[in-house]
Amino acid sequence: MSDCDQAGTSWEDVQLAAELLAVAPHALGGVLLRGWPGPPREQFCAWLRELLPTAAPLLRLPLHITAGRRLGGLSLAATLQAGRVVAEQGLLARADGGVVIAAMAERLEPQVTAHLCAALDRGELALERDGLAAVVPCRLGVVALDEGLQDERVPAALADRLALQLELSAVDPRQLPVTAAEPQRIERARALLPQVEIDGEVTESQCQAALALGIDSLRAPLLAAAVARVHAALAGRTWVEEE
Repeated sequence: MSDCDQAGTSWEDVQLAAELLAVAPHALGGVLLRGWPGPPREQFCAWLRELLPTAAPLLRLPLHITAGRRLGGLSLAATLQAGRVVAEQGLLARADGGVVIAAMAERLEPQVTAHLCAALDRGELALERDGLAAVVPCRLGVVALDEGLQDERVPAALADRLALQLELSAVDPRQLPVTAAEPQRIERARALLPQVEIDGEVTESQCQAALALGIDSLRAPLLAAAVARVHAALAGRTWVEEE
């Protein structure tokens, strides 16, 4: 979303973002939520947990997580007990098929940012630690919680890979909507999404809009197209309307 869109963020925007991400986390990359902890942020996470498949992980990524916990590696205790090399699965690998929530994402260490970007780009991670070498599936979405002051921002490389950005400071916590999330609607959209088509003219229009707005990232129109397809699936359509 543009800065203009962020200025008018409403509860409906927050709920729609949770619904879109729940349908296809990896396809959308994720959501950047800028604002202090409070009801809007908590409600977004609650909606997301309710709408994701029951088996889909929703894991919190600690700010200063070690490389071993993040990527996995040799499990010394299990290896000694089994008498053979036993690998321990890292947090990012455990998040495969789900979403990770990165708190204070404006302070993410460069190495953590690089691993998240690699997972978003390729849907897998290369593990080379403790004498182990493997490629593990890691198709996930990221919820980046940005609590930055003044010029503090989520790393540009990560923000560029997240389809949606919301400014939560504009959301009135007293106006929580009474409409409940509908997991069945999300399940239907998830099943319909592979059939949704987007016309080449629509894609061209998105690219032209990005250029007109001064957006030089090629990911912007690609993510816009992904959001448009998911939105169409939510509406029960197999095509993307120009609007």
